[in-house]
Amino acid sequence: MLTPLPAQKWTFRTAAHLLNRAGFGAIPEEIEAAQRAGMEATVKNFLHPPADPPAVEEDDAPWRAPENLTLRRGKMRALRNQPDQPREKIREMANESREELLEVGLWWLERMRKGRAPLVEKMTLFWHGHFATSGQKIRNSYWMWRQNETFRRHALGNFSTLLHEISRDPAMMIYLDLAQSKKSRPNENWAREVMELFTLGIGHYTEKDIRESARAFTGYRLNLRNQKFRYEPALHDAGRKTFLGQTGNFSGDDILDLIVQQPACPAWIARKLCRFFVQDEPVDSLVSAVAGSLRKHDLELRPVLQELFRAEEFYADAVIGAQIKSPIQFLVQACRLLESDLPPTRVTLGALRQMGQIPLAPPNVKGWDGGKSWINTSTLLFRYNFAHYLLSGTEGHPKAPAALRRAAVDLSQIAPARLRDDPAALVAWLSRWFYQAPASPAQTATFLAYLKSKEPDRSDQTIRHLLHLMMSTPQYQLT
Repeated sequence: MLTPLPAQKWTFRTAAHLLNRAGFGAIPEEIEAAQRAGMEATVKNFLHPPADPPAVEEDDAPWRAPENLTLRRGKMRALRNQPDQPREKIREMANESREELLEVGLWWLERMRKGRAPLVEKMTLFWHGHFATSGQKIRNSYWMWRQNETFRRHALGNFSTLLHEISRDPAMMIYLDLAQSKKSRPNENWAREVMELFTLGIGHYTEKDIRESARAFTGYRLNLRNQKFRYEPALHDAGRKTFLGQTGNFSGDDILDLIVQQPACPAWIARKLCRFFVQDEPVDSLVSAVAGSLRKHDLELRPVLQELFRAEEFYADAVIGAQIKSPIQFLVQACRLLESDLPPTRVTLGALRQMGQIPLAPPNVKGWDGGKSWINTSTLLFRYNFAHYLLSGTEGHPKAPAALRRAAVDLSQIAPARLRDDPAALVAWLSRWFYQAPASPAQTATFLAYLKSKEPDRSDQTIRHLLHLMMSTPQYQLT
């Protein structure tokens, strides 16, 4: 059982921790507001956003659907109705799909940066890494967007419901070849991964269970005209199957129902939740407590996360400021702290590629490893260089290509004029802003020495160089 955090331990530090882990960071003013509101109210606001985003059909960015998806869908239908289209037209469609996939990725990042429901977007990212599907294989922006919306719709809902939805999701069906499975040739890809990676983990099923469950999912098809799931009884194996010790004429839905009843299922999901929100190697007692909460709430995520975000274990000293920021967290949180827009599309997605996490393109069906895998010599150096670009943009480079251009950030609120003549106060203020905690004594000495070397210059350029130093520290890579 999780231990509730005592009220007196709800401080600026613990409030910042919740806003960083359950969302994408916050400036001090927002953290102070959460501190005043109290833990209960802050957790409630995460789990029950005060105002849900408008319907995606509304023309109100960033909530509306990415541009051209409806047109894309129509073009695809027209192409399939005319199978003799020349190869040039097919190549043109493929190029359009790649461009639109970039657009969907940026649209999602904008939701993370501007969203009124940050935990929903954070859980959408969690499910994307859990039910990993790559647009590089799907090559259909509409299906990837639709899957993203499915994750969002069920982000805080019931895991079993989401699992059933994903088994009928066009992108997943194509990614794991489920749409090709038929009675005469059951495909085992989905049947294997749904247990190995999505629900149970290795050791909780047999090879026979994989074969038998693959038979149950035969007959799952896609209607390529309306781009929806359809079931084809003539292709389904309706014979008796023995799965996880039970025998019957199981359908795909029956298989999923049997899976989620296994004790290993809540334990598997609990460990992944703890790795995502708490620490890379969560202690067994924490995983066990979260698994117990999942069982108690019948795999409903909202009450489970409520208990986790109110728990003393979530705010332990060993947890706060000890998780390496994922590339997406690094980018979105930096833009929130700098109160700036995302860079241009190709810069943003190119940077995420260099740092190792492209939205809608996980490396394989396991998703991203996370943790220490985010950092190596190459990715760390890129983070430092990219931080400079986020701060200074292309200032001083008037001939920069239009696709790279970015204005330098406005520092009037981040580093107010009233503090610039007091180096110690300025460093303390900026440490609170970017670290949500004091910098270490050694780091503070470095920052003060830099400011002293620039005396009496306190221009924006000097401050940007100072911020670049701060964003290039090990402390800044952690959350």
